[in-house]
Amino acid sequence: MSCRHSNKQQGAALVIALLVFALAAALMVGVQRDFNLQLQRSTNTFFAEQGWSFLLGAETLAELALRFDVDEDAKSDTPVDSLQELWAQPQAPYPLDGIGFLSGDIYDLQGRFNINSLVDQSNNQGRDPNIPLGEAPAQPVGETGETRRLNAEQRVLLRLLLGIEEAELSRSEATRLVERITDFVDPDRNPRIEGAEDERYLSSAFPYRAPNRPLASVSELRAVDEITPELYRLIAPFLTVWPAEGSKVNLLTAPPEVLAALNEDDALEPLSAQQVARIIELRNDGMLNDVDTFIEDVMLSDGATDELRDLVDIKSSWFLLDARVEIADRERRLYSVLHRQGRAISVVHRTEGEL
Repeated sequence: MSCRHSNKQQGAALVIALLVFALAAALMVGVQRDFNLQLQRSTNTFFAEQGWSFLLGAETLAELALRFDVDEDAKSDTPVDSLQELWAQPQAPYPLDGIGFLSGDIYDLQGRFNINSLVDQSNNQGRDPNIPLGEAPAQPVGETGETRRLNAEQRVLLRLLLGIEEAELSRSEATRLVERITDFVDPDRNPRIEGAEDERYLSSAFPYRAPNRPLASVSELRAVDEITPELYRLIAPFLTVWPAEGSKVNLLTAPPEVLAALNEDDALEPLSAQQVARIIELRNDGMLNDVDTFIEDVMLSDGATDELRDLVDIKSSWFLLDARVEIADRERRLYSVLHRQGRAISVVHRTEGEL
């Protein structure tokens, strides 16, 4: 009997030992999993913070480049901001002690058309309150309906839309888009002739209101009626919203599509390819050092250019830094809007998403 009792005790002890071992193994697996998870989180946090520090370093380098440009301009009789200057040159990725790479490029935001220039926020875009909504004002002799309805900045946007061949927009379609974008930005809630205000947006599947304020991001245009994702993709690279009060276009940094939009005051069509090529030739040869040269050498007709003169410049004060860092196969990106006033450079806006 004692032998049987002893065997039972040994069997029970073995079962208990196996249970303890299984429990310990399960605990070890759980501890190991939690440790690995915490280690991964700590690693990600470390690399993220390290990457952010490098991106801020790129921001500082951009400020130095823009400040150096000011010092160089002080030595010149004709200070300009052009694509031939040091700050505008593409930079090769900089190795980071074997752990990754840092790269960055500076772009002139005044080489793009500023959407916030479409309206004068202080005077409600000049709408005559005595003209009933939806009714076109009287047209002076020699002016078409489209010319009279659109101000100088709106005509620039019209020509920009027409000049993007892939968009395949007719003049009537482009005019309607200009009016709807203007309604989206202007401070009033009165729809233009072909515009769109709250009534249209509130009746959509997902109702929302027009902001009726300066845009804070070009991406807000996605919400404008009739702007499709494909159209947005085509026009976004040529647009900006900085500064909020609008800005002039720099002739020396604008891409061909924006240059083509800088036609005579009453023109509704963009410049010809030959005229755009002439502008690029002049600036590449360093001969486009003032607005008068642009007007006299490119605008060969006798059309009015007074409004155009007020829309263009050869200097810039708003820039965009596009900085990228890659550490341990992890990439991080920073977009910084830089405002230059003399030698003072201030960071106005930072984002890691779409600007």
